[in-house]
Amino acid sequence: MIQHDIKLVLAAMPVSLDPKYSVATKQLYVPLHAGAMEGVTATKDIIYGTHERHKLDVYHVAGTKPSGVVIYVPGGGFTGGDKNAFANIGGYFARRGFLGVTINYRLAPEVTYPAGALDIDSAVAWVKANAGTYGADASRIVVFGHSAGASHTASFLFDPDIRGHEKVSGGVVVSGASYVLRKGRVQGGSLLYFGEDDSRYERMSAIRHVAGTKVPVMLAVAQLDPDYLAAPTLELATELTWRDHHCPPLYRLEGHNHFSPPCSLGTTDDDLGGAIIRFVKGIPTT
Repeated sequence: MIQHDIKLVLAAMPVSLDPKYSVATKQLYVPLHAGAMEGVTATKDIIYGTHERHKLDVYHVAGTKPSGVVIYVPGGGFTGGDKNAFANIGGYFARRGFLGVTINYRLAPEVTYPAGALDIDSAVAWVKANAGTYGADASRIVVFGHSAGASHTASFLFDPDIRGHEKVSGGVVVSGASYVLRKGRVQGGSLLYFGEDDSRYERMSAIRHVAGTKVPVMLAVAQLDPDYLAAPTLELATELTWRDHHCPPLYRLEGHNHFSPPCSLGTTDDDLGGAIIRFVKGIPTT
């Protein structure tokens, strides 16, 4: 199936976050990932913390000196998600001159806010300590999150206690729902993770802590994302615009549903991947 045909199938699916559409979407892309790992060595399940889910995978092309590191934080509605489903992403960045890293993190309801962001913090610390083993430049680290992973990434970057904006060169957030929390709109896995005490929502909203930071951020949303995922992306972009006095890199991914953008990396559809590469290469080293 070619990219055009896939997007016709995606357009025919309901605009829904039902897991069955996640499975169906990923299955469409599997044949297009053939060759995505050519020349890439994957080192799997490296321990970066004390929990059983504190594991990451590293993707590297032997004999190269990666010019930076891209850490991918997968989605999963705060209660699921697995790095093993996204080898295409690690391979994609490795084949384009970076060290690719994909991570797992702790899940709700076992843990609550800010566990996901703290796990990213631990993974970043591991990368800084170990990137040199792969010949990679640890002065350019970008964290890339999708869906719940994007929410964790925003929390990592902007939470005033974690201060991830001081520890990495940039962030990429795609289709995150929980950059801003409002009473009555926190549901499902988000409710399990952020809790029912809406008096804490203002403090836990990453969007409230953007001012005063400088970290470059790229944002993207899928054309077929539901409104409650698209709107927070635009709100975060607005806050970044006020901060920077110009619009941040902001993309609408044409023809994509909520689940398909991460699947597109490593295929002929390079809209998202190409944008991320341009963004990362444009960030000065620290």
